[in-house]
Amino acid sequence: MVVSLVPRPRKVAQEITVTKSSSPSRSDVGFINFRRRQTFQIWKFSRQLSLLVMCLLVGVSTPAQAAITISPVIVNVPPDGRAIITVRNERQREVLYQISVFRWLQVDGVDRYEAAQDFIASPPMFTLAAAESQIIRVGFRNPQRLPVEQSYRLFLAEVPRPGENSAERGVVEFAMQYAIPVFVASSNRTGPLSLVWQIREEGGALVVRADNPSSTHTVLNMVGLTQQSGLDVPAEMASKRRTTVLAHAWHEWRFPVAHDRLHLSWRIVVRQNDAQTVEVVPHAEMRPHLR
Repeated sequence: MVVSLVPRPRKVAQEITVTKSSSPSRSDVGFINFRRRQTFQIWKFSRQLSLLVMCLLVGVSTPAQAAITISPVIVNVPPDGRAIITVRNERQREVLYQISVFRWLQVDGVDRYEAAQDFIASPPMFTLAAAESQIIRVGFRNPQRLPVEQSYRLFLAEVPRPGENSAERGVVEFAMQYAIPVFVASSNRTGPLSLVWQIREEGGALVVRADNPSSTHTVLNMVGLTQQSGLDVPAEMASKRRTTVLAHAWHEWRFPVAHDRLHLSWRIVVRQNDAQTVEVVPHAEMRPHLR
């Protein structure tokens, strides 16, 4: 099971802000724990949480994994704009959950959240006893035809009960919050278009940019640079953070490079979602954009 935990949308952090127009976590599937009345910023815990991420990905049992089961963890909604999510409480006690839905945008290469008015989840709040399940229905208030895929985040938060004080019982307990990506398909039946790649020199670094002209999102598991050619070549420098480039949006990766290596013949290498091999971006798709 892979779950995504991020800070509460109404809390404010330096890099994670959710207001009327705000910035969420940097990745599709990221997570963080909350102690009651205290928000921990995700970048302070990246090293400590990396092991937990790996455990979730390979299916190793962990306390966070045992808290809840969510299916699916990435929701693909058909053009009619309706789907269901199943939540099962794996804790040994009753838990109160609250749901918030936000529109997920990417503006100038940065993730943004906006309050969703047209896309809702039901029920917005519910209680689950231990080992019980709940079906969450998501969809538009009024189904509509979309020319471009729309992206949302569904936040599922555990709500601490008044009077619950695990510290008095000598137990450290966390109120978890899960962020579930939701993609509503476009009614446009045209196939996905290839990403348009650029590379430029900027401030002692090489900046790689991917523009997505397609009406659907694209997921990249690795983006890097190499001087080699051929199939499945190793990257000399790479970002292995899973990155989603939304429809009609773009994203950039910055790679610091020694000054005497800036003007070498660099090639962009990528690993698409679920791909087993690394792909070298053809020169025809590379558009130098030097500053």
